[in-house]
Parts: sequence; structure tokens; C-alpha cells
Amino acid sequence: MTRKLFNLAAAGLLAIALPVLAAGPAESQRYVVERGDTLWDIAAAFFDNPWQWPEVWYANPAIKDPNLIYPGDVLTLTWQAGKPTVSYKPRRAIAAKGDTPNTPALSSVDPVLLPYLQQDILVEKARLVALPRVLGSTDGRQYLSVHDTLYVDASLSVKDWQVFRVEKTFLRPAPSEASAEPTAMVSLKHVADGRIRARSEGRSVMTLTRVVQEVRPNDVLLPLPENTHPRFWPQAAQTDATLLGHLYGSEYVANGQLVVLDKGANDGVTAGQMFTVTEAGANVLNGPGEYRYQNASDSTAQPMTALPDVTVGQTMVVRAYPWVSLAVITQARQPIKAGMHAVPPSPQLAYAR
Repeated sequence: MTRKLFNLAAAGLLAIALPVLAAGPAESQRYVVERGDTLWDIAAAFFDNPWQWPEVWYANPAIKDPNLIYPGDVLTLTWQAGKPTVSYKPRRAIAAKGDTPNTPALSSVDPVLLPYLQQDILVEKARLVALPRVLGSTDGRQYLSVHDTLYVDASLSVKDWQVFRVEKTFLRPAPSEASAEPTAMVSLKHVADGRIRARSEGRSVMTLTRVVQEVRPNDVLLPLPENTHPRFWPQAAQTDATLLGHLYGSEYVANGQLVVLDKGANDGVTAGQMFTVTEAGANVLNGPGEYRYQNASDSTAQPMTALPDVTVGQTMVVRAYPWVSLAVITQARQPIKAGMHAVPPSPQLAYAR
């Protein structure tokens, strides 16, 4: 079920039956955790409304830390007075003494998202000027690959760095105050990793240890981040947003690609929030017998009927910055582009059975 997050969240499925979900007494269900599951998968198996699952996991005293559930653990859902309670029996508690899990704990989200969480790929434009940059190599080559040595225009004490290429600038419109300016963020595409070998006179010598794409002069550097486990889970967004575009500037966006939203942490957006992506419905002019679609040359003063917006996909936030967010498209019914709206998923009844 490694990719089930995308299938469930994207399609908005509210009920799912898993082959390994064993029917118990009338008011209980039992599930044995399998390799490749996510907490979202399991919650969708238990609840007709998976958006409610964080409340169940974290309010349940039987599960001290849902991020420490392992394959082989047994979960039992019991309904009492119409509300769910999940009991938990870890495999390691019934295994032979000294037997410890040889597989990692379950993630809240699909592992496919993890590469997007390992590095900053949006930075403030104002910060860009202060980042160290690649000067080049002594032999004057324009394109540098793995094991090549290059010079950086700063004396760097940190040993391990990532190399990025500047791609696209995104502007979040300024508030209505006359003195305010738009927020400018720049996308950075990861192209290589490198290690500092020496430094002197305001420069550093770097050897490229891993290359995704050939390095060029003027590429920028950021310190290699720590490899941390993601601590968020899918949940319904609470605000509207607008897509500013594809992270690296493509006109259209498809499944698994990244977009920038014009709302961020200061607007209440957090990693894991899911949005439904919509396209504005067509506008119809005139009255009965003379209806026609509006086109660019029509006057806005004409009588007009706006048809409902159309759902075209879903997206999940993987990183929230103060004023913008980075999100991955989890499902696209058609090509998605800048200007489309992102709205909270339709509300559903809590714990519907």
C-alpha cells in the first residue's frame, strides 16, 4: 500500500476495505500492520471519514506515539456510543525476548514524498544574494561532474553542502496597504552534493561527491540538511489559496510534480494539509435563446451567469514557508496550471459509518 496515500487522498475515497481487515465482533475490527502501510492507509481502512484520523490517533491513550507503529503490530477498532477507540498490541510485546523490529516504524505519509522534505527548494529572493556561489574550475570548464574539483566564492567552515540552480521567481501579491511590497521567493533545483576540501583568502575548494545534473558557474550552495523523519499527516486545509505555478517554471503540472501556493504558515497552512484544486467555471452571456460563452473581447458590463468551478485535482503541502507553501500534486484529472484555485476538501460527517 505504499502509494495508497495518493490514491485515497486524490480520489477522496471515504470508505475502503482491505483484504487483511478481519471481521471481529459486531462492534470491532482488527488489522495487522503490513510493510508499506502508512498511518493514513490504516485510518482509511477503519473510518469512512479518514480526515478524522489524527483526532483518533492522538486522543487515544493506548497509542502513545503513532509514529512508532511497526509491521506486525495489531490494531483493533472498537465503537462505543458511536465513537471509535483504537487498542494497540505491539508485535515486540509478544515476540521472543530480545527480538526487536528489523523494519522501520510506519510513516504518517507516503515515502514517495520524502525527497521533497530533505532540502529547502524555495528561498527568499533577498537571501539569495548572500548565498555562496560556484566560481568554476581552474581548467575553465562550463560543466562539472562527479569527482571534479571547483572553487566557491566564500570561505566555508561547514564541510558538506548541496548545490542548487536558480530556476524561477514567485511573487505573492502585496496586501492592500500602499507601503507593502510583494513577497518574492526563488525556487532552487538540487543539482549536486559536494564536500569542502580546503579554504583560504575568501574562497573554498570543493569536490563534487554526487551529481544529479552537471554543475555550472553561478550555481548556489546551501548546507546539507539533517535527514529527519517527517512528523506530519494528511489533514484538510482550512483556507483557500491560489497556485502561483510549477516550481521550476513549466506551464502545466501533472501528478507528483511540485507547485507553489500563495498561502503559508502565517495564513495557517501547515505541512500535510490537503487542498482540492479547481478551475473557474465558464461564464455565459445573454438571456434565454441567446446564451453564449464569454470571450476575451466581451464587455464585462454585459449580463453574465458564472457556472460552478470544476474540480481538476488535489494537492498536499509538503513544506510551509511564512508567506507561501510548496505542495505536491497528488492527483490531476487534467493539466494543472498557475492561477487555478486550491480550496479545502468538501466537509464530511465525522465518523460516518
